[in-house]
Amino acid sequence: MELIGEARNGRNRTIHTRQRQGGGFGTVTRRVAFSSSHSSNFALMRDFLLAIIIIASLPIGIFRPFYGALIYAWISYMNPHLLAWSFVRTWPVAKISGISTFIGAMVQQDTDSRPLREPENILMIVLFLIFTLSSAFSIYPNRAWPEWFGMGKIILMALVTSTLLTDRKRLRYFFLVVGFSLGFYGVKGGLFGLATGGQETVWGPGESIIGANNALGVGLNMCLPIFWYLKVLLACFFLTIPAIMFTYSRASALGLGAVILAIILKGKGKVLALAILLVAGMLTISFVPEKWLHRQQTTLTYEQDTSAMSRLGEWEFCWRLALDRPLTGGGFEFYTVETYAKYFPEFLSKFGTYWNAHSIYFGMLAAHGFPGLLIFSLMLALTLVSLRGIKRAVGGREDLKWLANYSNIVQVSYIGFLVNGAFNNMEYFDLVYHWVGVTASLKVLARQALKEGLVEEPVLTGPMSPLAVRLGSFGGPSMRQGKILRNARQTGNKT
Repeated sequence: MELIGEARNGRNRTIHTRQRQGGGFGTVTRRVAFSSSHSSNFALMRDFLLAIIIIASLPIGIFRPFYGALIYAWISYMNPHLLAWSFVRTWPVAKISGISTFIGAMVQQDTDSRPLREPENILMIVLFLIFTLSSAFSIYPNRAWPEWFGMGKIILMALVTSTLLTDRKRLRYFFLVVGFSLGFYGVKGGLFGLATGGQETVWGPGESIIGANNALGVGLNMCLPIFWYLKVLLACFFLTIPAIMFTYSRASALGLGAVILAIILKGKGKVLALAILLVAGMLTISFVPEKWLHRQQTTLTYEQDTSAMSRLGEWEFCWRLALDRPLTGGGFEFYTVETYAKYFPEFLSKFGTYWNAHSIYFGMLAAHGFPGLLIFSLMLALTLVSLRGIKRAVGGREDLKWLANYSNIVQVSYIGFLVNGAFNNMEYFDLVYHWVGVTASLKVLARQALKEGLVEEPVLTGPMSPLAVRLGSFGGPSMRQGKILRNARQTGNKT
């Protein structure tokens, strides 16, 4: 639900909200009794407080760009300006914070350029070049270029952040800020869902990218691993689970299952954990409302569900458009009655309206053609391979356990994204690109740590080996035995 307007009348005000009903949006009017003067003063106080924080962050970004990057992440994921009621709601706050941080990163000697040379970041840059090409040949250029500019800001800030994550402490601060920002809606939504018995839908902040219930589910699923591996946020993990459930998004329920299963399989005592999960799931189902169970059951009987069948039609529309424009796709913001009438008129005849692709894969394919989908997929695949390589490189070393934990966070987060995103449009979510930059930084820090105090020890070589990760090489697998160097403190030997 999001605020789209309000009419004042004396001491009361009528708030008009837009609420998703079925596939589209319907307008719901509700009257809220407020003291006009008190509510106005409170709203202005909140706006002024946020304005002061944002303005104060400008010199911080210029003189301490890393902290500017943290403020940018806070604004991007929590969207605090959308919690205000007055003038701050319309401020381009993320853009303002991003500009100051970028200037600071260029001026101050506080960055490490090595992550920019990692293949993951290079592929992210290539993907942006494809976005540029698809925008130049888009169906609606006047609609595509503003979105291109927004994606340019997201990718640029992901690259800048990557150069600023120069040590373990900075990485931890970044994970904590992302976790706190998205966790705010996880905790808030979880408490709301439990208080209402799951009878109401949990929504995100206003018109942000995580504003819709389906989109919020994706964002929270991607954030769950942060709560689990950073124990200081563990309470957020358990409260976010009901928040995801009560988005009433079937795709988010699937993503939630995938994330929890991945966490269990990566931990110790897998059999016991799976047994506990099974019992907890059975107990949970006995308490959830009937309408939630009915909603999930439609996943198995999708042929009888209009929403599910419309998604299959949306995917066919995307496929037809991609076949007609295989190299450039339709560009950003190509969903209109006209494009549906051209490529899939049967859909309009059957459903009487249109929606977006409801899939990160079909959305990327239709918007940017086969090259866009290919580079996007390669970027994510290479990132996952690198994360696995980092974990193998550090092995069981206690002093480098933090590298394995941070790699697990990003890896499991992507699992949630890939499963949940198969049925939702979130291919332009900031966190997808931030994680690419974080992975490049992790690789640089892993190589640096592995070069300190070394001894010989036989291990497998190949693209997943510690040596390959240290050197940043990626090639075909090799099963021959080789030798790398390990930390002397672990083995007790001296080089």
